[in-house]
Amino acid sequence: MAKKTENTLNINDEYLQRLDKLRGLKEPYPSVSKRNLSVADFLSSFDTLLKEEKKVVLAGRISSLRLQGGSCFLHFYDDGAELQAFIRKDQLGEEAYQLFKETIDQGDFIEFSGQAFLTKSEEKTILVSQFKLLAKALLPLPDKYYGLKDPDLRFRKRYIDLLVNPKTREVFDLRSRIIKLIREYFDQQGYLEVDTPILQQVASGATAKPFVTRHNTLDMELYLRVAPELYLKRLIIGGYNKVYEIARCFRNEGISHQHNPEFTQIEAYQAYSDYNDYMKFVENFMQWLTKKLNNGKTKVKNGNDILDFKAPYPRLDFKELLEKELKIDLEKIKDNELIAIAKKAGLKSDKAWGRGKLLDELYKKFVRPKLIQPVFVINHPLELSPLAKKIAARPNYVERFQLVVKTAEICNAFSELNDPLDQKERFDQQKELRAAGDEEAQGADDDFIEALKHGMPPTAGLGIGIDRLAMILGDIENIKEVILFPAMRPKNKN
Repeated sequence: MAKKTENTLNINDEYLQRLDKLRGLKEPYPSVSKRNLSVADFLSSFDTLLKEEKKVVLAGRISSLRLQGGSCFLHFYDDGAELQAFIRKDQLGEEAYQLFKETIDQGDFIEFSGQAFLTKSEEKTILVSQFKLLAKALLPLPDKYYGLKDPDLRFRKRYIDLLVNPKTREVFDLRSRIIKLIREYFDQQGYLEVDTPILQQVASGATAKPFVTRHNTLDMELYLRVAPELYLKRLIIGGYNKVYEIARCFRNEGISHQHNPEFTQIEAYQAYSDYNDYMKFVENFMQWLTKKLNNGKTKVKNGNDILDFKAPYPRLDFKELLEKELKIDLEKIKDNELIAIAKKAGLKSDKAWGRGKLLDELYKKFVRPKLIQPVFVINHPLELSPLAKKIAARPNYVERFQLVVKTAEICNAFSELNDPLDQKERFDQQKELRAAGDEEAQGADDDFIEALKHGMPPTAGLGIGIDRLAMILGDIENIKEVILFPAMRPKNKN
């Protein structure tokens, strides 16, 4: 039985109360549990267990506790499934029951031995004959009825959020299922899953500011990858026809409802294909995925909208969209005129912005917010796409598309540039942008140029943001809701 300390106990401080109970326990954190059945399995086979009066050993965390004299009803949960336990003094014994009353709290992990039991209200229950403390919780959990509502606390203390908010667990179960289905689809299509370096000598493959680190032994600067693109294309050069990677990427950019500095995407590359082939591929994939998640339906509720992922999707030209919205001719308008339009719209243009960046910001301001249903925005400006192949009849634009849904870019893809001389010129242009102060300009990878000189077949590549995909399919507005441990500003200790 737990012993009281001689020190005066602050009855309002639950931590001290629980710590006091802990000191009187012989083994509050044992190494082994004899649990032989999960709560989910107990519930699914309840009728058989009740009929056979079979003794089982269950375990889990106590979520609620109601002591009533010589008996106790409590609920505990194990891996998302919850069950009621019934403890009686005459069943457990006087000493064991007293020990339970004096030492066990909500949040503790307990092992229960007993039999299936149906209460008068027909609630499935385990009638406990023995119990064992597996882990003492020194801090209480929030009240499950009221939950944990403060978003800041939910994101910082995700472990508590998962315990008291069932919706949170549903979100991450959905995310996990999406990733499994992505693998299933790409594997079925004959792709090989690969791993490429996260620490890279050149930050390239996407327009983004990288995180910088240093390797002491090699005495060299390294970057957390902004994208796996150039390594995956090396594999195409090396003879693979279809590869993909579910890749954790890092970009040293602002945090918003759609951006986290650490995020997950799938990148895939297919030889002997172009961006038209990948538009069809993405349509079929999204239609297949939504059917798998929604009992054969392609329609998904998102806010006040019903998004329909049934193929095909409209193809809208980037240049035509921007010209129509701004009532301009991109072939005639000068950069200073574009800057004036940007300033008038409240965009704070940077002197390091090139024409491509300026057009992209205007597109994001005026066009993308109006795109709700799935649509392909195609044929982007050359300056925006240093790794994409030019359109033969329109050399200032490239064979590129983005899948935009509910104003967000979900997928980015293009016909890959496989001309090493053209690629070198594009990298040189990126060097100039970086020298002018553009911290998001791509790094020039000389080794990749050398690899291209050995020859790469016509190839298409795509990237799909898994976090944003989970947001769209889960009807979620904030990216922090789909990342278990999102980046957060440290709390001011004062």
